[in-house]
Amino acid sequence: MLKVKNLNSIQVFEVVSRLKNTTRAARLLNISQSSVSYHIKKLETEVCTLLFERKSNGLVLTPQGAVLASHVEQGLRTIQAGLNKVTDKTDSVRVAVPPMFASRWLSARLGSLWEAHPNLQLSFQNHNNTYVKLERPEGFADLGVHWGRGDWKGFSVTRLWPGKMAVVCSPNYLEANPIREVTDVKNCTLLHVDDERMWLEWFNNNHVELSSSQTQMMREDRHFHEDRHFLLSSTINGLGVSLIEESLIASELKSGAVVNPLKQTFDSSSAYHIVIPKSAVLTPSAEVFKDWLLQLCLTEMLPGS
Repeated sequence: MLKVKNLNSIQVFEVVSRLKNTTRAARLLNISQSSVSYHIKKLETEVCTLLFERKSNGLVLTPQGAVLASHVEQGLRTIQAGLNKVTDKTDSVRVAVPPMFASRWLSARLGSLWEAHPNLQLSFQNHNNTYVKLERPEGFADLGVHWGRGDWKGFSVTRLWPGKMAVVCSPNYLEANPIREVTDVKNCTLLHVDDERMWLEWFNNNHVELSSSQTQMMREDRHFHEDRHFLLSSTINGLGVSLIEESLIASELKSGAVVNPLKQTFDSSSAYHIVIPKSAVLTPSAEVFKDWLLQLCLTEMLPGS
């Protein structure tokens, strides 16, 4: 069995793998850049493989380096959890959340979590639906919430609730562009934050055929690059029609800032999911948060809740 003789090299490797830069790593570790390079070279010699490649945009982990970085990250989290236990401290749970989900749904419910677990420490890491695309998601957060179809390799995925989408627009937009039935929507400016798949799915589910010119026009309509807050603001300001998860815009529907002209919701293959990197081992505190979130969603989905 291979034994690394100097654990300092492991610490240096972990920092460099996160920062992708030896100068910044040296500054953070308060050592010289030459010392950082020495430890990386020493570790590569001990494991007999190259851990980094130098690219124009900085250092990039090799496939072997990425595997080691994942295990080092997991190991350091396990060590920290052990230290927290012997010092009677609660480890902090890092949760990756999309800003819209965090502000419009999660924040209003966190009180019940802290009532039940007053010592639980949470650190929220914002992402614009990019968590599952990160090179090392376990280095960014312990677990996350993600919007989509749930078909993400390398993750354990659990749907939080079925996607219920509402077609919404501003009252002024509706006055200028009457929407009385689903076929009227195809003549509107369509706002979206994905690659128009949700709109195509919506038209298909509602048996509305689009001409090739309409499909092309939809692709050229307003795309807001995963920023759902910007999407909602643009909808309120009358730029077009959006498909938005109804549970996130309850206050705007109640106030009349946006309206649901079709007065119904529509099923979607996309939804919010809790996602956990398969390479990660959840701490007890992370398990507490995961179980609370899943139980809360299950309870709120029950009839009459």
